[in-house]
Amino acid sequence: MAGQSDYLPPGLPFNRAQWPQEYQAKEQYDMRAAALVRQLFERKTTRAAVVQQIDATPETYRDFFRERLNFWRGKRETGVTK
Repeated sequence: MAGQSDYLPPGLPFNRAQWPQEYQAKEQYDMRAAALVRQLFERKTTRAAVVQQIDATPETYRDFFRERLNFWRGKRETGVTK
């Protein structure tokens, strides 16, 4: 897939339902991280709410979720949203 995210392996089918569960979960956490960062920059949520979301994330995906939050924050801070 062209423009595929850096955390997904090459060669995944276009149909996300055919992806292994692990990659489906990672995509969901990535989208949640992007939405939280957007809400934080638009002042629609607080840092405390973001910390609560991190704590509510299962241990197996917590580090990944933090990485994606930092990734999207970096995109916002540099002004690159695509």
